Amino acid sequence: MSTQLLLRRGTTAENNSFTGGAGELSVDNNTKNVRVHDGSTAGGFEIMPSGSILPFGGAAAPNAAWLLCDGSDVNRTTYARLFAVIGTAYGTGNGSSTFGLPDLRDRVPLGKGSNNSTLGTETGSAAASSVITNATGNTGTGTTGTANTGTGTTGTANTGTGTTGTGTTAEKTSLVTVANDTATGTTGGGTTGAKTGLVTVANDTGTGTTGAGTTGSDGDGDLTVPTATFATSAKDSSTSTAATGVTQAAHTHSVPGLSIPALTIPALAVANHDHSVPGLSIPALTIPALAVADHDHSMPGLSIPALSVPGLSVPALSVPGLSIPALSIPALTTTLPSSVVNYIIKI
Repeated sequence: MSTQLLLRRGTTAENNSFTGGAGELSVDNNTKNVRVHDGSTAGGFEIMPSGSILPFGGAAAPNAAWLLCDGSDVNRTTYARLFAVIGTAYGTGNGSSTFGLPDLRDRVPLGKGSNNSTLGTETGSAAASSVITNATGNTGTGTTGTANTGTGTTGTANTGTGTTGTGTTAEKTSLVTVANDTATGTTGGGTTGAKTGLVTVANDTGTGTTGAGTTGSDGDGDLTVPTATFATSAKDSSTSTAATGVTQAAHTHSVPGLSIPALTIPALAVANHDHSVPGLSIPALTIPALAVADHDHSMPGLSIPALSVPGLSVPALSVPGLSIPALSIPALTTTLPSSVVNYIIKI
């Protein structure tokens, strides 16, 4: 025989006190079960715990660790571990030394829930409504309504009577009177500002310019003096000569050079100084007294003419009969394909 892997094995009592190493496996010789240990929990954890139910294709239980789910009564001491798990949920046995196994013959397992809340309930058949609410087929019966004809109503005319209101003269009271009031003017204080940062012009002396004169030439014979002879005595022929005019011919004059003396601009400096702003005076404001005396307002009478409401006629209202045909709901049929197997339970 080839080499085999051997695991720790012992009785149920020995396995229950054994912690082993983390991930270590051990075999329970009594329950024929394999346990997984975590190194701290005594007994570890069974790979297939007692009470597990499995579908099984064989005609009988595979070994002594399993029983068929056929509703048999078994001994409470022999199968103490299974009895501790399921108790008498699937049958009380003889009430003292035995208990019942689940009976899954011709049945399928049904999960415990709000519609089926009692563990171990066994039935010959389960209605669809016990699994899915309102899943049962129903056939409804048709109903025919009866026609109704309404009767018309004729309203009666009503004529309202007018009312004439009486005018009322209201008296105006509690008018506001404003007394004479004199406001006092306010004189603002002047502010003297300091003038700074003025421009200073430095002393500057300009240079004079002397113009050059031009001398023209005096031509010859430019001055002509004509003469005339006249008698000096009535007694004889004595004569004399006298100038009769002076003729000045064209000539030139010499203009001496023009000298413009240097122009001196003295330095201009304006020192920081203040300006005074005089105070602003606001004269007193006088508000004359305002008084409105009590007085009356006259409200004329209000006349409301009579209101005439003509008669209202409502014709008869005819409602035809309403016919509701019968409603047929076919029954709901559910089929469940199946293959028969045995169910076994772990002891």
